[in-house]
Formats: sequence, structure tokens, C-alpha cells
Amino acid sequence: MYWYKLDGDWYVDDFIGRRKINPSEPVCHVSFYEADAYCRWAGRRLPTESEWEKAACWNEEKQTKTAFPWGDEPPSEKHANLLESFLWGCSEIGSYPDGTSHYGCHQMIGDVWEWTSSEFVGYPGFKSGFSEYNDKWFTNQKVLRGGSFATPQISIRGSYRNFFRLDERWMFCGFRCADDA
Repeated sequence: MYWYKLDGDWYVDDFIGRRKINPSEPVCHVSFYEADAYCRWAGRRLPTESEWEKAACWNEEKQTKTAFPWGDEPPSEKHANLLESFLWGCSEIGSYPDGTSHYGCHQMIGDVWEWTSSEFVGYPGFKSGFSEYNDKWFTNQKVLRGGSFATPQISIRGSYRNFFRLDERWMFCGFRCADDA
């Protein structure tokens, strides 16, 4: 929906305008189906929500979970491409070395919401105070994690979850591939 092939080159239309695809940036504006298809084509899969969170926020050395991939320090422009970066687009992979997770994963917060293979359901024991609102979303949706370049710093944390329908690609969504150990 946002990509165009002109004269043999691929372009994207985004907040910056029409520009050539930068292969060093995360893929953005893909549906769950497209992300899943690419992972399968590559011999990989989408991570589960719990795998994503472990890769983002688990410190194996200290045997503890941190609030963010880089630790418990609040997000800043040195950690991630969030709203306050004012880039209005994805940044190249490796642009935020101070935001790297304990497992060495780059940019798990910011740039793009990342699709997971997990269904969006309430956590065990969750009781909704607004069933007419919350409960209707607990069907036919997948969990996304990590925020995007449009997410404010005050709103993000490693455990923050979002959800969308599987066919939607208008939002700032991308993915990362996972593999079995």
C-alpha cells in the first residue's frame, strides 16, 4: 500500500515523502500476514509475545527483568527513535547503541511496532472494568510490541502491548524474525 516500484527501484511514501527504500531501515507498514509470510519464506517465524519481551528486557546476568531493553533508565533520544526524536520515520538499524538489549538486540523500542505470533487476550486473572470496550478487542487480533517513532517517551515501556487486526498495515508496524534455539 505504501511501496512503489519505479524504473526498477522500490520507493516508499511516508511522512518524509516519496523516497527510495533504505535497506538499512526496518520494514514499515506491513500487515501480520505479510510479516508472517516473510518469516516463513526466510525459514524463520514471528516471535511470541513472551519471547519478544525476554529478548527486550531480560538481564540474564542479573536474573532480572528491566523496564526497558537498556535497563531501568527512562527513555531518551540516545536510547530509541520515539516521538521526541522528531524524525517522523524509521532510523537505520544500529543508530541507538545505548538502547541495545542485554541479548544484543537493537531498537526493540521505537521505530516500528513489532508483530508477534501471540493472540491479543487479557493476561491471566485480568478482569475488565469496561467489558463493553475492552473485551470486544480480545478476538482476531495479534499483539504488537515495542512502540514506534510516533510513540511518546512517557507512554512506552518494555511490557507495553498494542494490538491490531491481522490485515491492517496503515500503522507503523514491522517485525523481526525469530528462530528456535
